[in-house]
Amino acid sequence: MKTGCLSKLFSFIRFFIICLLVIISLTHEAYADIDPHDNRHLVIAPYWQSDSTSYSFIAVTHPSLSDMASQIGLTINVTQSDLSAFATNGEALSFTISAGATERVFIVRTGHSIINPTIIPSGHFIVGPTSYKYGNITVRNVAAFPYNRTGNPAGWPSDGDGWRDITMLSFFGGIIFDHNTTGFAMEFIGDTQDSTTTFSWNQSATSGVN
Repeated sequence: MKTGCLSKLFSFIRFFIICLLVIISLTHEAYADIDPHDNRHLVIAPYWQSDSTSYSFIAVTHPSLSDMASQIGLTINVTQSDLSAFATNGEALSFTISAGATERVFIVRTGHSIINPTIIPSGHFIVGPTSYKYGNITVRNVAAFPYNRTGNPAGWPSDGDGWRDITMLSFFGGIIFDHNTTGFAMEFIGDTQDSTTTFSWNQSATSGVN
């Protein structure tokens, strides 16, 4: 084979290998598990508190938008100012929310006479010590691939088809004082009320922390 032909062949092989590596890289990005610390996939609240006279309340709503999966799983981590978990059992709270539903979460001291699972059986509870505690909240996806759409693409948009992305949910919360049921609102960053669309092509439907 002539030298010119060999040169062209080697050039073609190099070009083919480069294209193959690019495709592999993009595929890995699209289907690899998300980084749990990637702020595009988090919802955070900078402050909560609980003590002998107060507790924190969070309402999570699934607005049932056409781009959302009909069920979305989330995990709520309530961290104290010393970076330890507030919950007495040290565990985070995980649950699934369905389209159109609102789930209630209570961050409360042990032994509260009114705010407890017996009186509010439909609520979700994170129970800790009775002394004054405060810190921040981080909410993460249960789904390992929240930017991979579920359901049949041919059926877009339809109930059940969509992204299992917690940043498309709506969060509202407040610090409540027992004696007069007054308090002040909690701020949530990264939910559907306080976010912008990300730049990444394979995550164009998610929002994430600004």
